[in-house]
Amino acid sequence: MAKLTFKRGSTPLLLHTQFAAGKSLTYDEAYALGVRHVTQRVADLKKKFEEAGVECPLMVLEETNKQRTGTHVRYFYKGFGCPLENAPGARKY
Repeated sequence: MAKLTFKRGSTPLLLHTQFAAGKSLTYDEAYALGVRHVTQRVADLKKKFEEAGVECPLMVLEETNKQRTGTHVRYFYKGFGCPLENAPGARKY
């Protein structure tokens, strides 16, 4: 069985560490952590799971953006203790 491998200091590793700790991120929160182009980085993370032959636990939730008008997407892992996984509207990435 293949396993997930990440390059030390890589953005997918940073995202994986956040999500595996039961945390979630939006674009603005990721930007504050130094992650640019979060949509592409999340896609890279999903690709890591696909390459390893492991089901990807990534989920998304669209919510109202309180800092600006409109909505934004919040990313997180299912099954890692994030309270959002049972929220209405949460879906697989």
